[in-house]
Amino acid sequence: MRAVRAGSLLDANANSGQKDTVVVSATGFSVNQIVIIADDNHLETNLITSISGTTLTMDTNLSHSYTTAANGYVDPAIAEIEPKMIVTNGSGDQDLSTRVRSFNLSYGFESGCYSLDVTFTNTYDDVVTDGLGLDPRDSGSTYNASDPLLGAYHAAKLQIKKEGGSYITVFEGYAGPSDVSSTEDAPYSGTVTATFVGVSQPLKDWAIEERYALTYENATIASGGGDLLNQMITDQSMSHTITYADNPNYTVTKYTVSNVMLWEALENALAPTGYRLIEKWDGSNYKVTVKDPDRSQSTPIGIFDRTFKSRRLSGNESDVRTYVVIAYRDGTTGRAAYVEAKSTDAIRDKYGIPDGAGNRVHKKMVYLTKDASLIDSQSEATDLGTAMIHDLEKPSPDSEVEIPWLDFNMEAFDYHRFIHDTYTLDMGVMNINWEWSAERMVGRTVLTGTADRVIGTRAIWLRGDVKREGVSVKERLDEISDEVPPTPSQASATGSWYLGPDGTPKPVIDVIFDTQVPWFVTGRVVRITGFTNSDDGTATGGAAGYLDDSGQAWTTNEFQSGRHYIFIESGTGAGQNRLIKSNTATRINVETDFDTNPSSDSVYYILLRDRESYETNMDLKAFRRIADFEEGKFVGIEESWIPAGRRSG
Repeated sequence: MRAVRAGSLLDANANSGQKDTVVVSATGFSVNQIVIIADDNHLETNLITSISGTTLTMDTNLSHSYTTAANGYVDPAIAEIEPKMIVTNGSGDQDLSTRVRSFNLSYGFESGCYSLDVTFTNTYDDVVTDGLGLDPRDSGSTYNASDPLLGAYHAAKLQIKKEGGSYITVFEGYAGPSDVSSTEDAPYSGTVTATFVGVSQPLKDWAIEERYALTYENATIASGGGDLLNQMITDQSMSHTITYADNPNYTVTKYTVSNVMLWEALENALAPTGYRLIEKWDGSNYKVTVKDPDRSQSTPIGIFDRTFKSRRLSGNESDVRTYVVIAYRDGTTGRAAYVEAKSTDAIRDKYGIPDGAGNRVHKKMVYLTKDASLIDSQSEATDLGTAMIHDLEKPSPDSEVEIPWLDFNMEAFDYHRFIHDTYTLDMGVMNINWEWSAERMVGRTVLTGTADRVIGTRAIWLRGDVKREGVSVKERLDEISDEVPPTPSQASATGSWYLGPDGTPKPVIDVIFDTQVPWFVTGRVVRITGFTNSDDGTATGGAAGYLDDSGQAWTTNEFQSGRHYIFIESGTGAGQNRLIKSNTATRINVETDFDTNPSSDSVYYILLRDRESYETNMDLKAFRRIADFEEGKFVGIEESWIPAGRRSG
């Protein structure tokens, strides 16, 4: 936890369920004062109802326990804030604190970064004529002697404190890569507003050119030596360092970076872990940090009891997804593969697409990493699918809370509880905005987030959705697979009988398509061919390329028609069929070797294929009954799949 402190440390542990907190000093506290009780692990707000010596008695029992070992403290919640703004150029630190008129500091959930807008006074008579103008175009300003102070990637730092407290750093970053504007609303009231960007900006501005592409193999994303993320930065001749608040310990088989911004390349490498790359305070500085959002959080770390100003609930369902397909290349087989993750039926029925018949169907997306080798196993794909469904299955952000003071205890992925007389809201923090001005020196904090859960990201997942990118499924499939969409395995066909409408028994073929259908398939084409029995028997032997039956006396090459097939019905090699290449009096030579060599127990048929066959388009049901055949007729069933985006007629 971070805090702008002006109160007192605890003098004894304060346990949950009690109202009394003992502090080192009660100076500065008063009855009916809203305070924050916190330590390194938890925080909550409460109201002081009485003070006796150094014992502060609260209005309600504490929800958490706070210890001296974890730096427990009590602090006035509402107090005036004093800012300190430092920008460093070639001449050293330039203190602009007295010229800060207002600031707006924000943390962006999807970017993982901070941004700071500061409005400075820049009155003509007071500062501009003295050579202290902040407008980057003011050539007479000593601040712009060599390059603009509010530009040129000059380091910037914002610190704040409460009266009687010490400064804490709430922002570190750079001036220049964003906007600077100058206005003069009336005589003597000129201002300059500058936007400062966070410490990650150099990584976002660095492009990895295609000619300098690099490939990493068997690399690990983990804290310690040999880390892929830090190695990628080093290989770009940069000295920035990524720190690890949490350790994914994830192995990447192969990853190629080319024609991409360095920050995006880092995010793409990390994305399959479900962890995030964010700017985070590490105790001494703001650093680019690997952080686990901890989507499983269910116990709030912060309790705000009737001390927030407002609550707003809303939501945009346009980016909701209730069914995700993860397409990847299996590292063992080398083939394209996929897994599916889906929401519960209850969530589908709430956010799914109306099907026109009063029901709901899933809102689907297909996700493919920029480099397919980042995910190369079913377990990795399954874990990723679980995280994606968690993040995407409900609208977010769907909640907003305003706290009427500056509260820097807040961080992304925190889980807080807000208690009101008529409701309680548990919220996972996404975006944070801190506002301060000379007219409102206590400031305010606005949080947006997700009700009842913590999510990790939405934008990173959605930018991998093939539908959103306007790319055909086949084009995206080609990224992970050099082969044509796979061939279905052989369907199971069984001859049977059924009673027709007139009560007459009729022969039918019951076909079972038992192969799992890939995510990109929308239908199947089935070719049905009839065969006539030319001969049959039991083999006396065989090998990969032939079947022998010493009891036969065939005419040489009588089956060399291009339409004769040998079918092994039972025994060794059962279920195989091959086109006949040639024959002798006792041997059938096949065009393609048998997978299992025939033996002396192989029962076979020699079948002549009909000249005509027919095709039909079918849906993806696993069972189909085919009728209208002559009794005793042999029937061949061939299946092929129709990928999305193709029509078969």
